[in-house]
Parts: sequence; structure tokens; C-alpha cells
Amino acid sequence: MAKTIGQLTEPQQKILAYITNYVEKNSVPPTIREIQSGTGISSTSMVSYHLKALERAQMLNRYERRSRGLVVTEPMRMHTLDIAAVPIVGVIVASAPAPTPDADALASAENSVQIARSLVGNVEGLYALEVKGNSMIDALINDGDIVIMRRDQEVRNGDLAAVFLTDRNESTLKRVFREGKRLRLKPENPTMKPFYVEARNAEIQGRVVCVIRRT
Repeated sequence: MAKTIGQLTEPQQKILAYITNYVEKNSVPPTIREIQSGTGISSTSMVSYHLKALERAQMLNRYERRSRGLVVTEPMRMHTLDIAAVPIVGVIVASAPAPTPDADALASAENSVQIARSLVGNVEGLYALEVKGNSMIDALINDGDIVIMRRDQEVRNGDLAAVFLTDRNESTLKRVFREGKRLRLKPENPTMKPFYVEARNAEIQGRVVCVIRRT
């Protein structure tokens, strides 16, 4: 049954975006291994699984006997304008600082991750961080995943945000709740408890708008 791009899962959108961008740059489709490497999907077997789903959704045609036998159906083709390159500017961990990237840092970032614009909306102010640690596993954010962040100093209660603790010179990715003059930073891991920090000692660096899973 045919689907719209908005009905695809996140990995399927990533794969479709990667294939169309690759074809526009190289004039040939990518191999399954190139797709796996370029999208950060955990294995080639998972890529094959998603390719079969895209074929069932009439998004692409596959020619199994050819290593580059992928053809995106024209009505569903995602062009370069549909794809955003978000700079990966650092790591978000519990024991090392990760200051809010300024315009120069964003412009000079050597690594980036490609993502369908339909997943993130307006790309202005976006940056990406690699996650280290397992405090957010119940939010489906695992060690090694990439979080797409929007630079924002204000978040709503319950938002997932990167918080820089100025008095500790540490950063952390947590669910944030404002409680008077304090912030309650809540992990999404049943083995870990929330902790409190003074709001004056905490800088909101951005909120999570999308997660790219690598594990």
C-alpha cells in the first residue's frame, strides 16, 4: 500500500533521503553497505528490512541481483532541498562540558548528519550531539545515539534538554522541570533518581527535536 513520506518511520525516511541524495551526487544508487554506513543504521540486515518496507510502501523498486539495484519511485523522490545537513558539534555526557555552540562552531563543524527536513521542520538553530551514557534509555536514547538539538534557552516542563551546570562545569541530557528557583533534572532510567540544581547555576543549551538511533 502506498504511503506518504510523513507516514514512514524515522529510519525509513533517513534511508530514502540518503538514497536520493546519493543518486543526485553520484548518478548511481548506493549499495546496502553504503546506506548502512551513511545512515548509521546498526546493520545491513536492518537496512534490508527497511528497504523491503519501502518497497511495500511503493516508495522504491529493488532489483535484488544488482548491488546498486535501488530506484526511488519518482512521485516519492526526495530532492536535495528536502534534506538538511545538521552539524555534529560534540558529545553530551554527564562529566564533561559541552557549551552551547556559537555560529562559528556550527560553521566549522567537520562532521554532520543528514536528516529529512520533514522530521525537524525549520533547520535554523539546529545542531547535533553524540550521546554518551545510559541515563535516557526509557526515552529511547541510548549510548552512541545522535540527538538533534534546537538552540533554545527556554523549555517547557517535561522537555528533553541539554543543560550546562555552570558551577560544576558539567553537562547533562535530562527531562527538565522548573520548580521555583530550582530545576528538577529527571533521568529516563529506572535505576537513576532525579536531582535538583539551582536555576541560576543551570544554562539550557537546547531541546531535543529528534533522535537518530545508532544502536
